[in-house]
Amino acid sequence: MVFLFLETLAELRHLHRRIIPTLQCMLQFGVNTLPLAAFIGFFVGMVTALQTGMELKKLGLTDMLAGPLVGVAMMREMGPVITAVIICGRVGAAMTAELGTMVVTEEIDVLRSLGISPVRFLVLPRFVASVTMVPALTAYSVMIGIWGGALVSTRNLGVSSTVFYNELFKSLKVHDIVSGMSKTVFFGAIIAIVCCQTGLTTTRGTEGVGRSTMRAVVVSLTAILISDYFLTRFGDPIISWVLG
Repeated sequence: MVFLFLETLAELRHLHRRIIPTLQCMLQFGVNTLPLAAFIGFFVGMVTALQTGMELKKLGLTDMLAGPLVGVAMMREMGPVITAVIICGRVGAAMTAELGTMVVTEEIDVLRSLGISPVRFLVLPRFVASVTMVPALTAYSVMIGIWGGALVSTRNLGVSSTVFYNELFKSLKVHDIVSGMSKTVFFGAIIAIVCCQTGLTTTRGTEGVGRSTMRAVVVSLTAILISDYFLTRFGDPIISWVLG
């Protein structure tokens, strides 16, 4: 996977030759996944507001902390991770199955025999689409999630929408936005590289395609959660230092 990642970076100079396939992959990654990301983000925001609001209500801090907790949680952790999980399950699995089927039917061997690089032809468009569309979907999901949290706060917790958004904007810093969005770039790269590598190394015919798909999803989700910890642990101090 490391070698595939490095080779994909080296092929970026040929991206202008693969614009149309890249746009098609972006359509699959982004536009087609948008309703699902919005739907799940909406309910994640509602659940976050409801769970935290019930505890804050006992302390009498609902007005002051409902907006900040929902906004920061969605921006820094819940939004990036949940969106990456959605894309991994919906697009990553399909990507692995597609490439695995091409390996089984020897289409990859045909590309190599014609002198066409499979990395440039197949992996590069998917990598660029994943790295660009995961942040875009995350931003949309976070906004929908915050709106869902605001609805719960106003209807179930008795928090004024004006107070909710005022406290949210006061507490949400540039550091929170940069921290959350920077993670999405890494998550997008992980999904693309893991799924493409697993698909390209498929063996044992059609049975292997299903096995590769399952392995790609499991490895991707595991890598996303592990990288999330290390990005939070070591990335946040670096971001704080850069932003001063």
